[in-house]
Amino acid sequence: MNDGITVVVPYYNEQQTIISTIERVAQQTLSAKCAIFVNSSSTDDSSKLLDKWIEVNQNNYSTQFKNVFENTSNPGSSKNVGIRYTDTQWIAFMDCGQKFDSDWLYKQFSHGKKYNLDVIFGVVYLSGINWVDRCAVTQTYGYKHNRPCVPSTLVKKAVFDETGLFLEGRRSGYDLSWRIKVKKVIKAHGINKNVKIAYRGANYAPTLKLLFKKAILYARPALGLDGYYIPYLYLICFTFFSYLVFLDIDLFIKLVIVYMITRIFIAPIIKSHGIIFFKEHPIEALFGLGIVGLLIDIGKITGYFKGIKDYIVNKYKGNKNLVNNDKR
Repeated sequence: MNDGITVVVPYYNEQQTIISTIERVAQQTLSAKCAIFVNSSSTDDSSKLLDKWIEVNQNNYSTQFKNVFENTSNPGSSKNVGIRYTDTQWIAFMDCGQKFDSDWLYKQFSHGKKYNLDVIFGVVYLSGINWVDRCAVTQTYGYKHNRPCVPSTLVKKAVFDETGLFLEGRRSGYDLSWRIKVKKVIKAHGINKNVKIAYRGANYAPTLKLLFKKAILYARPALGLDGYYIPYLYLICFTFFSYLVFLDIDLFIKLVIVYMITRIFIAPIIKSHGIIFFKEHPIEALFGLGIVGLLIDIGKITGYFKGIKDYIVNKYKGNKNLVNNDKR
């Protein structure tokens, strides 16, 4: 295996950001040996634009640029394609639509060498573009809080021999599952807060409708993730609240009040590690956090129930296939 770094970038319908992303990768102060862009079944002109850029600019850079397509349709599976194509010691992950510095790779590589790390996470800085997006960020990842993430991460390829690859066929949860495994089995991992990325455009969702859809989309595949028990807690609480409506309406109302206080004040403060959102956007905090938090939770519960249905259907199909295989 060669020394050096391979950058893996999955993309789906990123014709607005694909060129700026590849140019930023090309302009890194520490050049990658290879940059693999993995097409996640795009339907726009992203791949054509990428091919054209590589054709025109490849000779100007030492980095070898590749645009590959293996019929993947989600970011986890596309990242795995990039990992399999990699023949360098290190792999760095980035996503389109992210703002990242030209010395991102240098900072991560230097940090890893300094502290003898095998996995170096960067952080994402979220702030939102409007009141819905800001409230959603505050209720989920934390407002203006540095949160470790897979995009910007630098990792030795050998680490995947111990953690396994990212979960296949999942739109979300694959990154969380992998980070949990890293914490369990890789002692030499750390966070470099000096490597900070940010989203171009909406950080979570710009409208209530898209917020609800995203909450369902991200929750649906979350059941069954090793070490992640939040979905079961949500379903237990939902079942308990449903029973209280018929058994003790007074207690139900009291718990609803407690829930709203938690969603409006306690959860945002914990997520954001402080009250900065309340200082900067007091009106949004008072009137928006409750609405957004409730909508996220309804979306999550809906997604978790859909996830249960998916699990049952897939299990049935699996058993049916076994029967059919036996007949053959």
